[in-house]
Amino acid sequence: MSVGTLLKQTTTVTAADSAATVSGLPSVGVVGIQITGTVTGTTISFEATVDGTNYVALNCTPSNSTTAAASAVATVGAWTVNSGGYTAIRARCSTFASVSPVLTVRFVGS
Repeated sequence: MSVGTLLKQTTTVTAADSAATVSGLPSVGVVGIQITGTVTGTTISFEATVDGTNYVALNCTPSNSTTAAASAVATVGAWTVNSGGYTAIRARCSTFASVSPVLTVRFVGS
């Protein structure tokens, strides 16, 4: 099975504003975001940009669909969002608390 375009970045959080970003999104597709490790006291924000500079909050759907979509979380897990129209999507540490979660952002497009 051909995947088409695949972009991925993984980052270990070491300070506020550490981020994993997929940019240059070439087509409509799906972005998966996964947070692993310890997140106690740390908040991860999901953000997107159209112009490549100004990021805004982006609601992402958790893999356990019993919870509502969120633009910021303080837990490990996996989320997805459609990428249509955005040039970049990221998971960014907006509040840092001396722990080191790992952020992975992956784009798959046709």
